Amino acid sequence: MDHLLDKLERYQAIAQEVVNDYACYKPSQGDIELQAIATHNCYLLISFGWNGNRRVHSTIVHLRVAKGKFWLERDETEEGITQDLLDRGVPKEDIVLAFYHPEDRKLTDFAIA
Repeated sequence: MDHLLDKLERYQAIAQEVVNDYACYKPSQGDIELQAIATHNCYLLISFGWNGNRRVHSTIVHLRVAKGKFWLERDETEEGITQDLLDRGVPKEDIVLAFYHPEDRKLTDFAIA
């Protein structure tokens, strides 16, 4: 049980670190802010503001920690959150590319569920 708790705490810290790193960026266009939000093992990176006369409000990253794995629900970053997780020592079998249909996940090197 301690092993699972240690893993959960480690994964929570990694998720928080990853979204916080991206929140430090300043978008190159417009008056747009990035904000990292973490609650109940759900980690979001959102953008909001104005680009000229156009309102900007979108979810850039939606990452969850559940069932001992990372569930990547959305990733609109250039480099990809998956690589950030791998660089921090997360094994592929603990990363679910949840933005793919479950059948399509079988075609990747990552976890199916």
